[in-house]
This record gives sequence, structure tokens and C-alpha cells, in this order.
Amino acid sequence: HFGIAGYTRFLTVLYWSWKTFFEATTNFLNERYGQENAVAAVVHYDETTPHLHYAFVPVVFDDKKSRYKVSAKEVLTRQDLQTFHEDLDQHLKKVLPFYEQGILNHKTLPFENVAEIKKYNDQFNALKTELADVEENIRAKQAVLKITDQALTEVDLAEKQIEVFKQALSKNLFGKTVLKPDDLDRFKSVLATMKKATLQSKHETEELKQTLGQVKAQLADVQADYQNLKETHQALQKRQRDQQQLDYAMRDILKNDYGVDKLSHTDVEARYVLYKLDHDELTKNKKTAKSWLTTLTTVREDTDTKISLTRLDRGIEQVKALINRIIELTRDIFKGPSL
Repeated sequence: HFGIAGYTRFLTVLYWSWKTFFEATTNFLNERYGQENAVAAVVHYDETTPHLHYAFVPVVFDDKKSRYKVSAKEVLTRQDLQTFHEDLDQHLKKVLPFYEQGILNHKTLPFENVAEIKKYNDQFNALKTELADVEENIRAKQAVLKITDQALTEVDLAEKQIEVFKQALSKNLFGKTVLKPDDLDRFKSVLATMKKATLQSKHETEELKQTLGQVKAQLADVQADYQNLKETHQALQKRQRDQQQLDYAMRDILKNDYGVDKLSHTDVEARYVLYKLDHDELTKNKKTAKSWLTTLTTVREDTDTKISLTRLDRGIEQVKALINRIIELTRDIFKGPSL
């Protein structure tokens, strides 16, 4: 309730804040990718929040040919994409006094994907494909039912027409049949054909009814399978949402409670192995056990690891002992029983 003048001043301040923000962002992009390579930097207001569209030509110097070239894969590398949001956030905090909240959120934090989430996504996609197959099967069964019902209707109509024809030939005058001698043989022939057609129609009707019953039973089974699959699908979606919530909570704890902004891929793999060891989820495969040992050994030599060296040493000894047990078990199996 600050009036037209106050509201105008508010919009003016908001506009200049946006302008300063986008100018600082453009300067960062020009420094990162080269102002001489910039094509356009345009602010769009077609969504809830204004946003910047920045276009540039990815130019790098080719040392072998001693000339510049265009190469997106050499400019927009995996390292560049992983550090982009963090670098932009730090730049804006330095140059903008009003910039506090930051641009980083759970979508821009440079964490590796959790293996469990990937597993759920794979299962989710497989279920969607299976659901599509089931729905297609249901549509095919419904089409067969429609055709079968139509055939039964046509058979019933044919039987009624035969009865009408028989009655028309049996008309009489004063209680006597009105038929010429020449018509008698034709009547007998038509009557025999009608009887044969009637028997054939009844036979086909029974077969169609039997087929209809089978199709309905199959359709009921498919619909039951579809319902079970749908419930499994919904349960999996809930598990995926719960897992994502847990993932976001762990990211928040690491960043805000312990100041950990990044986890290297090797640390993630090592912690996965240590978790398996701590919970006695041991592999029986020698190749897998050796890969565990390689993972822990590699991280043990990494000076930037956040994992306790004591814990890594204990894990390495556990895996070595596990490999020895697998070797002994394999030797006993191939040696066979003693005589």
C-alpha cells in the first residue's frame, strides 16, 4: 500500500537490479568464452523469471595447425560444464553487493548421480515400455471382441431371414398348399439348402461363442496383469521420489553442515565399496572383488580424498581377505572330494 509513486520506484529499482545482474553475467561469459566470440546476449521476459540467452562461437587455437578453429567439444568440456555454475556464483558474489541467495540449487550442485537413482530410473523406463505393450495387447483383444460380436450378430440375422423365407413358401389357400408341381422340387432343394445353412450357422455360432469366451478370459488376465503392473509402477515412482528426497537432504547436509561442495567420482565409488563391506554385502565374484581393491587403493593414494585413511586401510585388508577366501573356495570346488 505505498501508492503509485512508491510502486514505480520499486519497479525502477527492480529493473536496475536485473540490468546489473545480467550485465555482470554477460561480462563473466565474455571473459570465459571470449568477447570477440560473442554473437548476442538477450534478456527474455516470456517466463515467470527473466533469463538471459547468450550465443557465442566456440573458438579455440589449434596448436598443430597454428590457427584458430571452431570446436564445441573442446570449449564446452565436461570440466567446464561441471564448474560453470559454481564459477558464475562466485563471480556474481564478488561484483554484486546485493547478490546473496546465489544461483546454486540441487540441480546445479556438481555431485555425481547416485547409483540407486540410476537403477530406479532404468526400472522405471522398463516398466513404461512394458505398460505400453500391455495397453497395445488390450486394444488388440478389444478389436477381436468387436469383430466376434459383429459376426455373431450377422449369424443371428441370417437364421431369422431363413425362417421368414420358409414361412413365405408355406402360405396356403383354404388350408391347401398353393404350389405348382414344378415348384415342389425347387422348394425341397431350397429347404434342404436352408437346413444345411441353419446347421452351419449354429455350428459357427457355437465356435464363435467359444472363441468369444476365450478372448474375454484372456482379456481379463491381461487387465489383471495391467493392474498389477500399474500398482508396481506407482510403488516404484513413490520409491523414486523418496530416494530423491533423501538424495537432496544428503546434498544439503554435506554443503551446509560440513561445507562439502563436491564429491569426486572416485570417492563415491570407494564409499560404495566401504558401505558394502560395513554391511556384509560381500561379492562372490573374484573379478568384482579385485575391482573393489583397485578402487580403494586408488583413493588411498589420492591426497584430496575426504575418506579417513584408517578406514581405507581397513577396507583394503578386508577386500584382500575376501579375495583369498574366493580363491580357496574355487580351488576346493575344482579339486573335488578327497578319496
